[in-house]
Amino acid sequence: MLHKKTSVEGFTLIELLVVIAIIGILSSIVLSSINLARAKGRDARRRTDLRQLEIALELNYQKYGAYTQPEGHYSDCSTGTTGTPVCGTGTDWGATSDLRDLLTDGFIVTLPVDPINDATYRYSYEPWNAGQGGYVGAGQAYDLCAPLERGGSFCINKRSK
Repeated sequence: MLHKKTSVEGFTLIELLVVIAIIGILSSIVLSSINLARAKGRDARRRTDLRQLEIALELNYQKYGAYTQPEGHYSDCSTGTTGTPVCGTGTDWGATSDLRDLLTDGFIVTLPVDPINDATYRYSYEPWNAGQGGYVGAGQAYDLCAPLERGGSFCINKRSK
């Protein structure tokens, strides 16, 4: 009588669970790296957008002698709550924003908005009033800011001479 050797092919349950656990750990590492890279990309875009606004405001200053003309609000933002600051509806700056003059005069094609653009992440523009900081006329200084996802904020603070 011959004994047949039976060979069982396949993986054990333990081997499958170990492989699944390793795949899970690797995928979580990859996803966290992707989210970090996305946040860095959005922060870089915020800096670029504010630099574009800075250039447009400088062109406006060269033409009119003030960064925005006339200064109608103490603060503008790209979105968020409505109320005292003039904020848009979530996709644009407010209709009466001081920065709208940059569009009218052709210094910028569109007003950039934050990539997330919610109550936390939004661009803000603060023109200085007449008499503020010793300036006789309005629009001689401004603060243009955006909070960054990786911490802190990026601000451009301009003061005319």
